[in-house]
Amino acid sequence: MPGYAVWSRKFLGILFLLVLLGGGVVAWRERTSLLSWFYIRNLANSTDANRSRWVGRVANLGEAALPGLFECLAQPDPRVCANARAALEYLAHSWGETDARTVDLAARLAREYPRFSPAGQKQTVELAVTWFRKPVGKLDGLASACAPLIGSSASVDDEEVLAGALELCALLLNRPAEPDSPQAARPLDPARRLIVAALHAHTIDNRMQAVRLTLSPGMTEVLEEAATLLGDESPLVRRATLVAVAEARDIVHDDQLLPCLHDTDPEIRRLCEQVLIARGLRREYIELGRLLTDAKPSKRLQVLDRLRESTELDPGLWLRRLSHDPSPSVRVAAIRAMTQQSFVDLSERIDDMARNDATPTVRQLARYYLNGPRRRPPAPASLPPR
Repeated sequence: MPGYAVWSRKFLGILFLLVLLGGGVVAWRERTSLLSWFYIRNLANSTDANRSRWVGRVANLGEAALPGLFECLAQPDPRVCANARAALEYLAHSWGETDARTVDLAARLAREYPRFSPAGQKQTVELAVTWFRKPVGKLDGLASACAPLIGSSASVDDEEVLAGALELCALLLNRPAEPDSPQAARPLDPARRLIVAALHAHTIDNRMQAVRLTLSPGMTEVLEEAATLLGDESPLVRRATLVAVAEARDIVHDDQLLPCLHDTDPEIRRLCEQVLIARGLRREYIELGRLLTDAKPSKRLQVLDRLRESTELDPGLWLRRLSHDPSPSVRVAAIRAMTQQSFVDLSERIDDMARNDATPTVRQLARYYLNGPRRRPPAPASLPPR
């Protein structure tokens, strides 16, 4: 490009004259500003063939080049953003990950991050990832500076940016503890925000990664939200979710797992049964749970037969569950069974159904059974006279 070379020589000539004629600190400051503009402009427009030359020249400007590089990251052109990232990576590598200038660079990137284009945000999180893939020295300061990138990415609607942020999140949450460190810089709150957002990502890979991250230290709070993916469209995501919530019985209750016994994926059905057994449920309870969550009302009604046949089961627990069944016929059968058993008084639940059930027929029958004769639970045995 002869014309371009001529233009570059003219620019440098003008720059040299400014230094000669201006003199002093002001002229030097102008020189730096003009050089920064010139080098970054050429870096932004560079190709693979000449990028390294302009990266080196921009890097020689040091921190003076940062504002111009941040402006490149705000541009929508992926090539411009990739070129800017190359210069930032060169600078950080020359300083070292533990250098205060690199920590300051990370903090400034985090502050500017919301105004970057999606292409610029993608390059920013990928740059941060390179700092922690092979950590050297104590990086608590750098980790703290990068933490806001994770939180800010939770509101970014771009799957590639989200993927990079999730990788960065994994590296920060699971990095080895540093000796003599007063406090490990683990971005728990930003990580939780990102994971919750990524659980509803469009791509299977991002949802899978979000589920895996729920197993990281300090992430148990997001397991309740993760449990919603037990009904995800992807069997891979459903399997990963089942594994993630398996031991969190206080957060994800057994009832939430029962529908997995009917999953279309045989591996999930098998895995669900194993999880429930590991949680301490007997086979009899699991079989009842399988019937209770069956899609067919006729199957759910079989719970009543099992209750009549068993003396080990708590009828009150299962009858209350059936009284909330989506099928009116099952709810009516539950009311009838409540009045025919004598183990526990469920009149309060029948009264509630008589007043509040969504189906008029169920309300009417509940009033009928509530006012009709029914078995009473046995009175507690009195103590013999002394």
